[in-house]
Amino acid sequence: MRNDHLQSHTESFVEYHNRYSDDIFRFCMVKTRDRDQALDHTQETFMKFWEYINKGKDIDNPRALLYRIANNLVIDNYRKKKDVLVEDYFVSSLEEELTDSPQQRMEDVIDGKQVIALLRELPDVTREIVTLKFIDDLSVAEIATIVGRDSKTVSVYLHRGIKKLQEIMQSHE
Repeated sequence: MRNDHLQSHTESFVEYHNRYSDDIFRFCMVKTRDRDQALDHTQETFMKFWEYINKGKDIDNPRALLYRIANNLVIDNYRKKKDVLVEDYFVSSLEEELTDSPQQRMEDVIDGKQVIALLRELPDVTREIVTLKFIDDLSVAEIATIVGRDSKTVSVYLHRGIKKLQEIMQSHE
């Protein structure tokens, strides 16, 4: 019976790892801007996730839990190294996702730099929430779990963030 239980947990873990490991790595990469550190955080995220699964705890939303674990690891790392900044949110991920056309690559880099400049003008929490929603394509409920706030508060931050971005864009035109 114990082997069946362990096999079930292992299959669940492998499924979640296959489905979300690239997303978690990209999230950590954007947050840390260091490939080795992002790999370490990704590995540690899944180790903590395995411990959670192995304890037999119910998981309502594995994706949100993984992001929450990764986010907490990054925050813990920031507390250890306060000189790390989060601001260049897109450049590292853009390099991996650019198209083959040199002209398109240049346009993508320019667009990414413009978005980075706009996002820098948002308060930290708002920038994180907007990025989780529109870059990582997470739901409001998942973001709420990750940032430790309720869904209504996250919705307010999103609304205000979008409005602020629109104002910033208009002022730059």
